Amino acid sequence: MINILKSNHNIKFYFFIAFLILTGYSPTYLSSYAFSDDWFYLYASNTDPYSILKWDVLSGRPLYGCFHYLFSFLIDSVHSLIILRVFSLLSLITLGCYLYNFISKRQILENDLQRFTFSTMLCLLPSFQVFTAWSVCFPYVLAVIFSGLSYSHLTHHKASFSRLLLSAIFISASFAIYQPAGMSFLFFAMVDLCLSKRKTDRKIFLKTMLMLCFGMLSALLFAKVLPYQLYHDTLGRTNMTLALGKKLLWFIQEPLKNAISNYDLGRTLLSVTLSIIIIGVGVAAMRKNGKDKPYLFIIFVFAAALPNLLVSESWAAYRTIVAVTLITTSAFLFGLLMMFSKIKYPQIPYFIFILLTVFISNKNIREGFSSPQQQEYKLITSAIMSAVPKEFTGNVYYKIDEDNLPRIAKSTKYDEFGALSLGMPWTFAGMAYSVKKEHAMNYVITETPFIGINNHCTEPCLIINASAVLNHGVK
Repeated sequence: MINILKSNHNIKFYFFIAFLILTGYSPTYLSSYAFSDDWFYLYASNTDPYSILKWDVLSGRPLYGCFHYLFSFLIDSVHSLIILRVFSLLSLITLGCYLYNFISKRQILENDLQRFTFSTMLCLLPSFQVFTAWSVCFPYVLAVIFSGLSYSHLTHHKASFSRLLLSAIFISASFAIYQPAGMSFLFFAMVDLCLSKRKTDRKIFLKTMLMLCFGMLSALLFAKVLPYQLYHDTLGRTNMTLALGKKLLWFIQEPLKNAISNYDLGRTLLSVTLSIIIIGVGVAAMRKNGKDKPYLFIIFVFAAALPNLLVSESWAAYRTIVAVTLITTSAFLFGLLMMFSKIKYPQIPYFIFILLTVFISNKNIREGFSSPQQQEYKLITSAIMSAVPKEFTGNVYYKIDEDNLPRIAKSTKYDEFGALSLGMPWTFAGMAYSVKKEHAMNYVITETPFIGINNHCTEPCLIINASAVLNHGVK
């Protein structure tokens, strides 16, 4: 009877987690749009699906490539990309419920309301906004879930070889989808070891680090051995770097600052300062349950950044720092919850902060993805329709004729929030394909429909200039 009541109680929280996530991410399924790589994916899905799989395998993400390849047969229009975003959204709801269940079973935090607040707010972080709003990132949330399942099997109170094997399979699968998401394994470890009232189990910490090493070894095999065996090639961006001092400084100045800013894309001095103070409160609360917990927290932060620190590519985009952000924001929320637990009605600020993060998430996706991308597509459609006669059977090319093209979005963060799809050479094929199909036009899209700024076409062709398209639409 007690178990039934507990189950019904959990279902109530699962429902609210789902409702709040669906509200915060509503532009992803209520809007029809494509962004950046989505356009290439749309084009390749209808012309050469195998090329998608090959590129992802070369990138060291074979399972990600399998997802891309299988779902490509469902993609035939811009509108159909909603399928991918809904998959990501359902994965995020699953993650939110899994997080709530994870911390409930391990008796982390003081009550169910705190656990609900903690789980919901983590699922509204900018990293997850990118994972869900950017269609081609649709398996990334699943990679985070796999990392959590790996940790749960590894640390189950009934240890067995089968659980150890499952843990190894899940962490390998997580890295085979997206390496930065695979590092979320350390987030689950941090929550379990640093936020609980139990003394630190050094055996669990050692097992965690050994399993992480196994996961990273599998990632190395996926990035270097598998691509070479299949295609006799690897990508340069997966190369290792020896300039660790320089990369560490970069990590503190860029990725760590982004992670500490949690929900603030602007990274204002006020938000960074307040966040550091509240994280400090959280770390102090950890210390009450064990003097070694703050040191473990710091270890987890920097260990989660290892993929960013070890590879030659330096890129602090939100999708690449999901593990670090989950860890720092967990400390931030832990501090916040401890502060509000002292007041008479703590549920009021909990409710306010949840609604605030729901609003911020919705606004970020609307202003950074759905609205500007819909406007860009309208502009390119208008440009093609006015410049290319319906009966024209020649080639249509796209030229980016300026370095600083007008922007549609009010602000831009990396190649994610507010980035200009029309400023990327690989997007035009998908855009042109979609316009051609929607309006039954006859022009030809070549294998490489992008030409350089000083190049011209000699065969029967027409060129669409990026500056002309954007200047027409940006006031």
